[in-house]
Amino acid sequence: MTSRERMLATLEYRAVDYIPCSFMLFHNLYRKVQSEREYVERQLDMGLDAHVYVGHLRHSLHPDAQHHTWTEERNGEKAFCRRIDTPAGPLTGRVRQRDNWPHEDNFPLFDDWIVTRAEEILVKPEQDLEKLKYVFGPFRDEDIQYLKTRALEAKRIAEEHRALQVGGWKGFVEPGFHTDAGVMGFDCMAWLSGYEEIMALSLTNSEIIKAYANIILEWNLKQIEIYLDVTDADIIWRRAWYETTEFWTPNTYRQLVAPVLKREVDLVHQGGKKYGYIITSAFLPIIDDILDTGIDVLIGLDPKEGKGTDLSIVKRKFMDKRRTVWGGVSGAVTVEMGTEMQTRQAVKQAVDILGDGGGLILSPVDNVREDTENAWRNTRAFVDAWKEYRHPNHARGAHGTCAFSSSSIPPRSGNIHQGAVL
Repeated sequence: MTSRERMLATLEYRAVDYIPCSFMLFHNLYRKVQSEREYVERQLDMGLDAHVYVGHLRHSLHPDAQHHTWTEERNGEKAFCRRIDTPAGPLTGRVRQRDNWPHEDNFPLFDDWIVTRAEEILVKPEQDLEKLKYVFGPFRDEDIQYLKTRALEAKRIAEEHRALQVGGWKGFVEPGFHTDAGVMGFDCMAWLSGYEEIMALSLTNSEIIKAYANIILEWNLKQIEIYLDVTDADIIWRRAWYETTEFWTPNTYRQLVAPVLKREVDLVHQGGKKYGYIITSAFLPIIDDILDTGIDVLIGLDPKEGKGTDLSIVKRKFMDKRRTVWGGVSGAVTVEMGTEMQTRQAVKQAVDILGDGGGLILSPVDNVREDTENAWRNTRAFVDAWKEYRHPNHARGAHGTCAFSSSSIPPRSGNIHQGAVL
């Protein structure tokens, strides 16, 4: 089988020659390459089922909105300030630059770093939803052309190496106003509005959160339509790290999150593509609701940091629905901080439990990013163990070892922020 055939067969719960392994994110490697092609080919050299990102769909404000940012100094602390003037009134926000802020002189609209540093949230849900619509402007012709150009290069890479293509969300993008957007759900509410007020409103005035969610949904549907139209993505990803029961009760998830998720899934399926849902923790109480939306694959099963994750229960639920799991080993706990033996044992456990009968794409979750010798050593152990255990009979030693070492990768060069673009 080609890698793409293997990945698609796994996503459709069909028989494969062996369990595929595709890192959902791999910052350690991405920071050391200079192009998307090199990123893919380095993974292929390791024997992995590398997937190719089709490119990033840039985000712009509505043309009737005016955006201003500036910095202020107070008591020796720097703060980033933002004002978006819309026909419905202004949106204003203020964020402290502290605790190793990673975006010096770059103040993104969408980013996890904003959540714990916001002194003033940009979007106040009870008064700003009409203004919020102007944050999600129509996609410009140049934005679509930008994606189309990169999608053509992605297609060339994918066809040359017979690899799966992924669209919708890309973990490594250029710096700027559009950073870390893509097809997203309630994560967006955390970035724009913090989460304390959002969580409280979901219980006290859920109609506000429902309206908020529908604004994001309409923007997501537009993105998905563009990805389906101008790329050859085999699967569309939605990032949903903030859609777990750490933030939502099962009932609010069922009422507020699941309906919008299902609309996206239905649109992707109408386009003949697969839908991947990135959620990595505390999803066991809502696992049936997630499956009922029709997703094809849950991306991010972490047995260590997953907060209540039980591999056997997840496997049984997903096997009953003939759906796929992408993950199985903790990147942060096991690969970055564990031992080689612990890494090998974790791979074997994932293959034995989640790979039984099919439906597993193995990956560290959700990333390998610590640039240490231990992390690289365990990455090699991870890949070697996968090659040993990926066949049903676990034919030990029959499949070679990982042709990869951290020393073989050139040091990062050039001006690449979070990784290169196509």
